[in-house]
Amino acid sequence: MSIEPEIAALIALAFFLGSLVKGVAGIGLPLVAIPILTFGIDVRDATPMIVGPAIATNIYQILETRASRLPMGEIAPIVVGLVVGTFAGALIAVSIDPKAMVGVMGAVILGFVIFSFSGYKPNIPARGRGVMGLAAGGGTGVIGGMTGVFGPVLAIYTLSLNLAKDSFVWAMGVLLLIASTGLGLSYASLGALPGWVAIASIAAILPGFAGVWTGARLRRVISPDLFRKVILSILAVIALKHIVTALGLAG
Repeated sequence: MSIEPEIAALIALAFFLGSLVKGVAGIGLPLVAIPILTFGIDVRDATPMIVGPAIATNIYQILETRASRLPMGEIAPIVVGLVVGTFAGALIAVSIDPKAMVGVMGAVILGFVIFSFSGYKPNIPARGRGVMGLAAGGGTGVIGGMTGVFGPVLAIYTLSLNLAKDSFVWAMGVLLLIASTGLGLSYASLGALPGWVAIASIAAILPGFAGVWTGARLRRVISPDLFRKVILSILAVIALKHIVTALGLAG
């Protein structure tokens, strides 16, 4: 399949904007990019397309914060759940109606927006972190395997560990790198990664890096709170659009 110019432009825009948000906030590439991609691309192709830019930007994020890395044992339970859950989610994604995938994605994004605006700060006691990590990883993996959106649940769980800022960013980079790699391998093993999608994913690394670079500089000159509110408001509109479409109330 050849990529039409307007679709190529949509892909570049989606990954630039998604990476821009990631550069400012440390998360958000799939959360922003995949909903934008689905305005012109089937969600089953948009989901694995995230792999190339996600791997590249998360490696950058890990290296940037490596001085604040954590012992892997602290995130091992969620990693195990994430790997198993991602394959299960990808397995579901290749066998269900694409509209259902769009609806799930919309619900996840809307839930994240509501949670973010609520101001609630989760806190998981040290004794329960193994079981909670395994459950959070599994649930995140299933949702991410279906939609490519891993960040919301991972961020909520990682915030509950009360980590220092750079340690949080490092942990999210590691978890999202594992998740995006697992996503690509899962879709490839299921025969659901077309050649044109793989090529587009690799090509999208360039606008992804441009977005991260720009976002890192924007973080220094704009109000983080204002930026967060604008992005969350845009995400809420996109999420509602996808939910309405999945329910058959709009085309």
